[in-house]
Amino acid sequence: MKQLKLNFSDNSLLDHYQEYKVIDEGNNKFCSWLDSLSEDDQKISYDEFIYNTKECMDYENWIHIKKTGLGKSAFNWIYMYLKNLKKKSDRLEKLKNILNDVGISFEEGNWQSIDRDCERRKLN
Repeated sequence: MKQLKLNFSDNSLLDHYQEYKVIDEGNNKFCSWLDSLSEDDQKISYDEFIYNTKECMDYENWIHIKKTGLGKSAFNWIYMYLKNLKKKSDRLEKLKNILNDVGISFEEGNWQSIDRDCERRKLN
C-alpha cells in the first residue's frame, strides 16, 4: 500500500478566495490583531480578528457584502477605502456607514471563542 503524501506548505488562502488582502496587523502587550478583506464568488468580507489576549479569548467582527450588482472594482475600492482611513479603531463602523449611505446590502456578525492552548499554557 502506498503512503499518501500531503504538502500543506502549498496551501494558500487564494485556494479559497479570489482575492485576500491584509488591511492591518500587529500586536502589543495586550493582544494581537489582523484586519483583512477577502472575496469569493458570492461576497466580499471584511474581518477584524483579535487574538492572543491575556484572557485566552479570540474575538472576530465581520461584514459580508453581497456582490450582486457590484462592479468588478468593488473589492479594490473597498480595500483602498479601508487602508486609507486615518482612525483605525472605528474602521468597521465607518465601512457600515458608507455601505448604508450608498445602499449596498451586507450582513454583520461577531463571535468569540476560548483559546484552549492559551489556557493550558497558563496552567503550566
